[in-house]
Amino acid sequence: MLVTALPTIAVMIGANRVVRGVAITNPTGDPTLSAADELALKKTIVSRALEMMEADVPPGTVWEVTGE
Repeated sequence: MLVTALPTIAVMIGANRVVRGVAITNPTGDPTLSAADELALKKTIVSRALEMMEADVPPGTVWEVTGE
């Protein structure tokens, strides 16, 4: 399981579950947001990653983060 802004590369190297992150430098956050908004974004990304860990998905599946 990997959170990254480069999901194509993650799949190419064999990551079986990938959550698309925000940016290369900040895959789980966005420093341009207010502190409260960034915290909400981080919670959304981690929640999505946990959902994916519980789901039965085929190898190489990439999930988008929704509801930011």
